[in-house]
Amino acid sequence: MTNCKNKHCSSPYGAVALAPLSFISSVVLVCTMSISALAQQNAPVNLLTIAPVDENRSSLDNPNNIDQAIEQALETDDSITTLKSKEQPDEIIKPALKDEVITPKSQESPPIAPFSKDGVTADTTSLVQKTPENKSDGISPLIAADGSVIQNAEIESIGNFDAGDSNNAGGAMTNEIYGSARIGRRKISDVGLAAIGVGNIGNDQLDSLIWRGTSARDAIFLLQQAALGSQSSAIMRLAYEVVARQSVPPSGANNVAPDLVEARLAFLANGGRSEDLALLVAQLPKTEKWASWRRWLTEHYLMIRDDIAACDIVASEITQTLEPFWHKSNVICQAVQGNLGGARFAADILAANGVDDPAFFGLVDEVLNNKPAGEVDTTSLNSAHIVLMDVANRTIPLEGLSVLPNQMAETVMKLKFLGPDARMVSTFDGLNRGLISHRHAGKLWRNVGPSKDDPQIALARLDTNSNALTTAMAWRAIDADKRPERLLMVPKAVKAEIAAGNGAMMLPLYADLVRNALTDEAVASSIRFDDLDVAPKLAFMLAISQPSDTMTLSTFGKNVDAMQVAELLSGMSHGEIDPDTVSALEVWHLMPVFDAVGAGIDGINWLDLVKHEERPQRSFVNLSPVLLKAVISAAEKHRVAETVLLTNWLLHGVSLDKVNPADLASVIEALDQIGQSETAKAFAQEVVKAHLMQLLAEKVPNGTQG
Repeated sequence: MTNCKNKHCSSPYGAVALAPLSFISSVVLVCTMSISALAQQNAPVNLLTIAPVDENRSSLDNPNNIDQAIEQALETDDSITTLKSKEQPDEIIKPALKDEVITPKSQESPPIAPFSKDGVTADTTSLVQKTPENKSDGISPLIAADGSVIQNAEIESIGNFDAGDSNNAGGAMTNEIYGSARIGRRKISDVGLAAIGVGNIGNDQLDSLIWRGTSARDAIFLLQQAALGSQSSAIMRLAYEVVARQSVPPSGANNVAPDLVEARLAFLANGGRSEDLALLVAQLPKTEKWASWRRWLTEHYLMIRDDIAACDIVASEITQTLEPFWHKSNVICQAVQGNLGGARFAADILAANGVDDPAFFGLVDEVLNNKPAGEVDTTSLNSAHIVLMDVANRTIPLEGLSVLPNQMAETVMKLKFLGPDARMVSTFDGLNRGLISHRHAGKLWRNVGPSKDDPQIALARLDTNSNALTTAMAWRAIDADKRPERLLMVPKAVKAEIAAGNGAMMLPLYADLVRNALTDEAVASSIRFDDLDVAPKLAFMLAISQPSDTMTLSTFGKNVDAMQVAELLSGMSHGEIDPDTVSALEVWHLMPVFDAVGAGIDGINWLDLVKHEERPQRSFVNLSPVLLKAVISAAEKHRVAETVLLTNWLLHGVSLDKVNPADLASVIEALDQIGQSETAKAFAQEVVKAHLMQLLAEKVPNGTQG
């Protein structure tokens, strides 16, 4: 029998009992020391992998969503946090690159996969985001199964995230921006909310770290200020892509997630981006705060005839609220799904509850009884009426568009029974917002029906009062005219559009009109032997629109200027410009733009040019010096989203041909500095084309006569 003074050793089995306890203690000690070592090496501790997952354990022991994982980690591993705080009292743990992402299953809500532009959901089984090689921040987002994007730094602690600003490393500004970004168990859902967005929307030069270095509060400010139209379609398109896309949220987003999302939605709504909006709104929580957006989403689905998606929402809402909108929508849903009896019953219930809407009930009767209702008062129209009119195959008048908000701009174009005027105006609006291409717009305008307008009268009306309707009617009238002399009116129409600020939008449409006309041999012959000097103007216009089509340009008489325009624009794309072309077109004032885009002018004696070149005096408008400096500063720090939004704000309300080219060159350089070289080149082309369109307008005499 073993002699032992310790009472626990009195049993012959005492030594054996101590062995497993000693082994367990060793394992715990080693694990604790390993985690501490990782913290000292600035490696993040993945809270989701602290405890091994056992599929056979209960849901309380086996967390299968982020909230449960965080709670378990905080409850069972408080000693790790204590150890870290003792060993590193003043050190901020920096995030490290993670190549593996755990996507736990969610019990609280159905999974929402990242959306793609075409509506196809991405595969959520392997959502691994890696930091691009050219980024030095070393951060990779954690994407949960519900589409949430969670930064490692946000789960643990936020270090110096602004890799683009080396002077700010560890400074007070970084601590101020990121100091409040630490999140607790109740903030996980807010991080997921801030990370909603559209998946791949076409710009390969944007990554998931576009908000790097920008605080969430600054992002909200910029979204509110930059939600404006721009004369540059390239900049505007990039801005909407930045706001819509799914990305790692700006720092501190968990503290202001609802405000950040509201600002993003408002930005997209102002631009009429219905499709992107729908994808974002579909990812919002089903709470009272987002009730108005949920209502909008239902209207959007009904108008684009996605009845299943709309009616699923309606079926859920009518069991929880007596709000007339949802019960009116239920009537529509019952009707479009073929349940006429259910639709009648639902309509009767509405009437019995005192809902007073004669237009609605009249349209319901028209849909259910298949007989025309009385005239609808256009001053009382609302979205439900618009949907019912489309379902009933009733023509929707132009007045109906005025009751719909900006966020319906893209939705409206998908209504099947828009009246002619409404179709022309909605198409103009979509083209102006960059929602559709000029080719799509031309098809929609032609499909309105035959034009009965006299081209000369339509042109005179455009010259007097240029607006969406007169623009569409003038183009349609000239396009429908089959006489060879109709092309005489095209330069006049283009000049009127340039004067109205619609030149960049409408010039491609008129260029296509001319190309279509050239298929007529009689028209082509008159162009070759032009005695009215209309051919040089048409060729000049075609060269601005499509400089690579030199074959078509060669068929025009007196086409020297047009060929020079084509050579200038092509030279910008190829990186080399002929000085003789610049002299012939008198565009030396655009030298800063040429330099910014990398289009060099070689083999020129600049002193000799100063001696002999006549330089007409030009006055330009300077952009806001403070805003421009903010753009340059953000670009130097590689803050992509911040640079783009500031640029969109900077260019609001200015005509590109009136702005100092040196300022615009700074914008081009800033875009190139944040990796948006394609947008930078497109913007440079827009600037040069704006000046060339002014030259075209100067060639066309005033008046509406050909």
